[in-house]
Amino acid sequence: MKMTTLLISVAMASLPAVGLAAKCPRSDLAGTWRVYTVFQSVVRCTLVMSSSGVIGGRSSCYAPDIFDSVPATGKLVLTADCHVTGSINANAQLRYLDGWISKGKDSVSGIGWKPGNVFAGNVFSGVKQ
Repeated sequence: MKMTTLLISVAMASLPAVGLAAKCPRSDLAGTWRVYTVFQSVVRCTLVMSSSGVIGGRSSCYAPDIFDSVPATGKLVLTADCHVTGSINANAQLRYLDGWISKGKDSVSGIGWKPGNVFAGNVFSGVKQ
């Protein structure tokens, strides 16, 4: 019985500490993301993200049928369970976002909508460069 208890204790001690480290630290947002969506038009964005989620100065969006490349601003929040929320503003158009980062932390997908208009949204996807 003592040997069984010892073996179980050793086995449990060798298991990884679940919940002690975040699966998705905020720094996983840092880098350049190419994001694509359709909302009244095809929209392509290059988002340069800081580790704090701020969409940086070299970020831009382009909608061929509506506007040329314009600066993009905003902020995204990444939770430890890889949930992404926040907003992007381009061409005076604000969009709220809600999505998830992939297990490999190199892609993101989710939904977007214009504030006050939850009945008309869009789906977005993006890849980290």
